[in-house]
Amino acid sequence: MTDRTSLASPESQGRTVTGASIRLDGVVKQYRGQSKPAVERLDLQIEAGDIVAFVGPSGCGKTTTLKMINRLIEPSQGRIYIGDRDVTSENPDNLRQSIGYVIQSGGLFPHWSVAKNIGAIPRVLRWDKRRIAERTEYLLDLVGLDPGTFADRLPKDMSGGQQQRVGVARALAADPPVLLMDEPFGAVDPITRVRLQDSLIAIQHELGKTIVIVTHDFEEATKLGDKVLILSEGGHVEQYASPEEILANPATPFVEEFVGSGATLAHLSLSRVRDVEHDTVTTAQVGEDSAEVVARARRAGHRWIVVVDDLGRPRAWPTLEEAASKPQISDFVDRRLPVVARSSTLNDALDAMLATSQGGALISDGRGAVVGALTIRSVMEVIRGQLAEVRDDETDSYIEHSEGTSTDEMPVIVLADDEAERPDD
Repeated sequence: MTDRTSLASPESQGRTVTGASIRLDGVVKQYRGQSKPAVERLDLQIEAGDIVAFVGPSGCGKTTTLKMINRLIEPSQGRIYIGDRDVTSENPDNLRQSIGYVIQSGGLFPHWSVAKNIGAIPRVLRWDKRRIAERTEYLLDLVGLDPGTFADRLPKDMSGGQQQRVGVARALAADPPVLLMDEPFGAVDPITRVRLQDSLIAIQHELGKTIVIVTHDFEEATKLGDKVLILSEGGHVEQYASPEEILANPATPFVEEFVGSGATLAHLSLSRVRDVEHDTVTTAQVGEDSAEVVARARRAGHRWIVVVDDLGRPRAWPTLEEAASKPQISDFVDRRLPVVARSSTLNDALDAMLATSQGGALISDGRGAVVGALTIRSVMEVIRGQLAEVRDDETDSYIEHSEGTSTDEMPVIVLADDEAERPDD
């Protein structure tokens, strides 16, 4: 299995951690009139700068636990510490101003502009206007939204994914050490969800916050979480470990059953785009002389180019023949352009290619600038190797737990070849 340390991106090496540790000490939540606690004596240590994903079946107490950290739900017993602070004795309103909180669908104030939404907590904290404006511009850029385009826009004039990005920016506005996220990507389409996940990972590499996220999707938990907390009814901790450890060594029968059929896909989610050898690309900007660009691409041995904006973000990837058909590089924007981040999983990359019927995808950095390209062939080679490894592990486990049963009964995943390097080639 891949060593998780090898998955760290260059940006994460030596990064500054601005988050704070979280400790739950004997935390209990007993609702009035209920015979059993929603959360029964939970002890938990979350390290500063980590992303921890809470998963489990409905009614396991994952959202209740999340909300007890910022005391939207008051614990019945126990203590909660952020850093060295015992926050169970603090004023809850002041506490919430020091913790970022993101909910499903963003939770933006509908009649406020994006800039006003982001500046809500800084205004409460009496920041001056210039500081708020600078922070707003920085955060919009951080979450991948152009400040000049979106600062004055109302939420109703934005897509669900854009609203969710603003929700993350607003949660980070006062530079809190802790960010709590309750099913933040559950209300968006699958492609947007992958992009938002990648944005969160990029933001975490840059800011080093402590992030706690509740999700019902185990694959999402393995992608985002440095550690995953699997809870059963009553907030009972079934396992708290890295995704690799959970997949390799489920601690209890409950974990084994919960991971269940998703284990194979989760294994594949441990490999990232940044771990696969990728191709270089020739970039060009709108208005450049097409003949010069085509000559540059041919010298590099490329059959197509990537047209980028001023920030290096991709607009289109025409073939050399298409580029040469006009005297200057066209301002055409390809809405079907498959782009994946370096932090994307190979499942994400394959999904992006298949969803757009493309034989490859462009790779972007944390701010969306193009850094290379990935072909479906290279992804499939790695996935085949991963599947072979997973099948070996599952076969061993199957034999161990099903003595005397033929392994021919085990399910097999078949992946078809795709020879396309890129559309139109």
